[in-house]
Amino acid sequence: MSRFLDARRHMLPPAVTILAEQLAATGYKVTQPRLAVLKAITSLPGAFSVQEVEQWLVERGESPGIASIFRSIRLLCDLGILQRIHGLDECHRYCLGGGHTHHLVCTRCGVIERFDNCGIQGVISTLEQSTGYHITNHVVELFGLCPQCMGTAS
Repeated sequence: MSRFLDARRHMLPPAVTILAEQLAATGYKVTQPRLAVLKAITSLPGAFSVQEVEQWLVERGESPGIASIFRSIRLLCDLGILQRIHGLDECHRYCLGGGHTHHLVCTRCGVIERFDNCGIQGVISTLEQSTGYHITNHVVELFGLCPQCMGTAS
């Protein structure tokens, strides 16, 4: 395990410790910039942008810089700790958790809801047969208004 993490474990929230342990278990170093990013992503509600992570860290005097934040978030996505969500405004958002999930995204307030069964497996099988492709992954993100925003729509 990481001596760096062990020395700081008592100061970290449990959610940060769990993610840092996952990082160390995959062979990556637990560094101060990575811990700072982990603190931010476990503190921000729902899905977040890189800029929101940076702002959260700047407000606390802990920002390692935007380049380090981008690198840390990319690594966490590659490891399946974070999921990248494509946005309509060309700004990606991120949320904790890996695995095969899809998202409903409110275009007004930005709330994101996960769902697992997208019902696309039949389409994928048909496409594989007709094109010769072996499809290994897909992304489904649906955009619209959440029930609360629909209630306030004018």
